[in-house]
Amino acid sequence: MKEFLKTNRITHNLMSFTGFKSIYIFSLLLESPKSYKQIQKAIEEHEYLRESISIDAVRIYINSLKKIGCKIECKKINRVNYYYIDSHPFELKIDDKQAKSILKLYRAILKTIDLADFIILQKFVNNFSKYIANDEIKNKLITSSPVNNIDPQLIKDLIKYTKNKSEITVFYNSPNSGKKNITILADKLYINNGKLYLGGINSEYKNYSGFLVNNIINIVSINLTSNTLKVPIYNVVYELYKTDNTVFEALETEKIIEDTPQKIIIEITSKNKFDIIQRILFHAGKCKEGYID
Repeated sequence: MKEFLKTNRITHNLMSFTGFKSIYIFSLLLESPKSYKQIQKAIEEHEYLRESISIDAVRIYINSLKKIGCKIECKKINRVNYYYIDSHPFELKIDDKQAKSILKLYRAILKTIDLADFIILQKFVNNFSKYIANDEIKNKLITSSPVNNIDPQLIKDLIKYTKNKSEITVFYNSPNSGKKNITILADKLYINNGKLYLGGINSEYKNYSGFLVNNIINIVSINLTSNTLKVPIYNVVYELYKTDNTVFEALETEKIIEDTPQKIIIEITSKNKFDIIQRILFHAGKCKEGYID
């Protein structure tokens, strides 16, 4: 441990090779079916192991995994045996109470999380959701995701185009006017109320809008010409009247100017005028609009 803390490197002195190989072979069989030769090659090419082992040694490691409770299955493809782990005693088990808590926490996080953090969170959720036995709760967790039913490649493309501030034309299923092509000067992807939006300038109306990514059927074309976003920024100040049960959580675009026992004065700054209007309407009768710059 002292050597590792000093050098921050793993060396032969710091490893139990027998234990490490057991864990490594466990991970290989968990990943996908492997033949003896594939396991031998993986160990030979491993960054730290780089060791040639016999088929008998591989067989001993596999039998050791069976002894500790791993259920290892074998299937034959073109006369070659491939081994994989069907189940093991280290599987995560999540009961209904824990699953409901996870779902509640996940929905709460979605209210404030940014896209970069969400992508990391979603990978984590995808990994452990398969260990939730209750199908109803698992389905709620899946459908709560802002990227549910969205093609992952579309998200990757939109991330690239927003980064480059590209002008793109998308085939969009508008709730009001039906399916049509819309040209957008892409600015950013963001999560709002648990849904994924593409923010940008609508070339037709020359205003900044948020487009629900779930409604984007596909990207029709990309204008490779470099564009500069010239978007007006709106500053709105509004008052929120307090009641006994008032709980105010400021958005990333909001700043509390004044907080008294009777009211909270908030300034919201955004390029998206529609989002500002939605935010004020969200507070309903407890809110009074101040002024707009």
